[in-house]
Amino acid sequence: MYIDTIAAVSSPPGASARGIVRLSGPRAIEAARGCFCPNDAASWDGAGHSRLEGRLKLGQRLELPASAFLFRAPRSYTREDVLEIHVPGSPGLLALVMDALLAAGARPAEAGEFTSRALHNGALDLMRAEGVAEMIHARSDGQLRAARRLLDGALSRDADAARDELDDLRALVEAALDFADEDIEFISRDELVERLRRVAERLSTAAASDQRVERLAEPPRIVLAGPPNAGKSTLMNRLTGVDRAICSPLAGTTRDVLCASITLPHGEAMLCDTAGVFTGGAAAERADGRSDRDAAVMSERGVTQRADAAARRAMESAELAVWVTSLDDPVAPPRDRSWQVVANKRDAVTDDQAALAAERLERQCGIAPLLISALTGAGCDALRERMDERLHLSTPEGPDVVVLSADLRHALSEAAACIERAVELATGHDAAGAGAELIAAELHGAAARLARLTGGTDVEELYDRIFSRFCIGK
Repeated sequence: MYIDTIAAVSSPPGASARGIVRLSGPRAIEAARGCFCPNDAASWDGAGHSRLEGRLKLGQRLELPASAFLFRAPRSYTREDVLEIHVPGSPGLLALVMDALLAAGARPAEAGEFTSRALHNGALDLMRAEGVAEMIHARSDGQLRAARRLLDGALSRDADAARDELDDLRALVEAALDFADEDIEFISRDELVERLRRVAERLSTAAASDQRVERLAEPPRIVLAGPPNAGKSTLMNRLTGVDRAICSPLAGTTRDVLCASITLPHGEAMLCDTAGVFTGGAAAERADGRSDRDAAVMSERGVTQRADAAARRAMESAELAVWVTSLDDPVAPPRDRSWQVVANKRDAVTDDQAALAAERLERQCGIAPLLISALTGAGCDALRERMDERLHLSTPEGPDVVVLSADLRHALSEAAACIERAVELATGHDAAGAGAELIAAELHGAAARLARLTGGTDVEELYDRIFSRFCIGK
């Protein structure tokens, strides 16, 4: 139990319609009394959760309406008395409220200290605390859903069930050791192996779920590829709203892979502009038309080839590849992957020319292109929605999808390895015979590692690493 009371601004930085200052600790109510006056003084004495309407008094001259939400221990986030003061979200006003609470005896909360208290007081386990951290850093709907499942205890329940089963099996194996001289079979080798394999399968399913969602940790990558001078750089500037890429009517202006963040309806993505891709050895042909004795031409050829290779590497690592070609000179994409085909420069051709070019592209690659003009913005909103749709549909989903930190993933893998070794030992020996001591030791090791996932062991160092990622007020 903590003896001090902490306070922090718990609403996001900057101005907003509402700001929140949160307190937690044994003197939370006492500290709030110094500046918040409820309309009904008796409301401080109510049991359970209460909403208090009143006025906030800051010094001799400043007084304004405010609300307070009181959560009495142990029915609160931290299992301590928790009180939130809600005021207009002015940064200056929130600073004045914090000054008043600190003067009344509270101290500033450290990063993640509210959730740390919830964990140490038994309101959360380690994996649920990880879920809070992942929700803070979520940048897309998929990340948020995966973090929410972790916070809701999807993996905690599996880890607890697996640990209970391992403890039961270890008790049976150790009992067989204690009564080795008696004609008593506590558990047969076949039953032990079967139950251990069921536990291993449960843990493998959890690990596979995390692997499916690993890519949620970073924004998905969208790569713009296509022939030179198709308008990829202009399209990147249009979609991101930033003149990041240099635009020029000269082919080959872009050499490096340029990346910028783009906001889609379901979250952020990283949009990458690449050099024009020369198909069929065109890069070499373009340079071979000049004299090989010219050193400048040789240098140009090398740069072009390296730019082409960088573009292809970017495409290989992308979640979505957008092939950008121009309606005045349409080029079909390679058949090495699934593309979102975009026909640019709609503003530069007539309706009949656009229809003929689109028909030609669809006949060549079997994909109906999306007609746009990066210069005027026509069709770009539809492209943004199409990219979001394709990324959203490829996002790992399902009721079992969660995301783990490297520490928790390592603990899960170690537990599975201990179980595998126990199965190997049990397969070669009777449960009560030779090797039983080693089986019991492996089961103890697996249970101990699962206890790290639910916070059942001394993991202070692990706690410190987790809560260092939090922001103040959480």
